[in-house]
Amino acid sequence: MPKLILKYEGRRLQERLVGTQPVSIGRLPENDLVIENPAVSGRHARVYREGTHYVLEDLKSTNGTFVNDKPIARHTLRDGDVVLIGKHTVLFTPSGDEDSMIVGLEHGRPSQVYDAVVPKTAIPTVLGRVGRLKVLSGDAAQSDYVLAAVTTMIGKSESAQIKLRGWFKPQMAAAIARRAEGFTISPMEGKLKVNGERVTARRELAGGDVIEVGGLTLEFTLS
Repeated sequence: MPKLILKYEGRRLQERLVGTQPVSIGRLPENDLVIENPAVSGRHARVYREGTHYVLEDLKSTNGTFVNDKPIARHTLRDGDVVLIGKHTVLFTPSGDEDSMIVGLEHGRPSQVYDAVVPKTAIPTVLGRVGRLKVLSGDAAQSDYVLAAVTTMIGKSESAQIKLRGWFKPQMAAAIARRAEGFTISPMEGKLKVNGERVTARRELAGGDVIEVGGLTLEFTLS
């Protein structure tokens, strides 16, 4: 069953399954997902089922609702969409999969051993390919990452799968979402570039793309 996961600065605060009844989001205690922050309206937004899809609707909130860094009034949710309400993040997972699963190699093991292993949690695209990130430059815990989670977060937060190191690094810099046909990347905080171009909204990733975020340079591949 689809799930909404509410986070703040990487910390998981609440979870809510989305069924046939709408899920309300806001500051007032009668909401299904309560966000106690003055930047959030009393009745800020809601998520409801429409046919075979789920829709996010902004309820004329004061500060707006954003999906993948774009303001929306009404938006059909897709796998890996990142919703921003105030300073809080709401992740949408259609199957209710765990979004914060940390995958990859234990720190200190040789990268060539890691390259030969694909975690069982890594679900391939419809073309049978698995996404990976290779660290080209920057301070990272690993040299390679397999994109096995529904949403892979890049940031300083403890719950980020790809962690940024440094005092001034953003908690959540970018999100990479796995979809049936491939992968997308969305900026969250700070600057994001792909192939040297500034990215300000969700972008499809292609094999060989070079990602610059939070002091890391990463190469995206499909294998």
